[in-house]
Amino acid sequence: MKRTMIYLPDETHQGLRKLAFEANTSLAELIRKAVQAVYGEDIEDIRDMEEAIAEYKAHPESFVSLDELRRRKKVNV
Repeated sequence: MKRTMIYLPDETHQGLRKLAFEANTSLAELIRKAVQAVYGEDIEDIRDMEEAIAEYKAHPESFVSLDELRRRKKVNV
């Protein structure tokens, strides 16, 4: 886990502190959960894309071009 610092408007900070207290959790955990809820899927997509690119770079011969894929599937676009 990486430590980071963010600046929040005073109203937002106070509201989040109250929410964290009511949820019996820390402000940091509340923010982590919010970031995961909003951006989690996008982060996973980026990770998957990076893995696919790395796989392609390592073994480009195992991939086919879009034109070849269309020919194999007999798709005309």
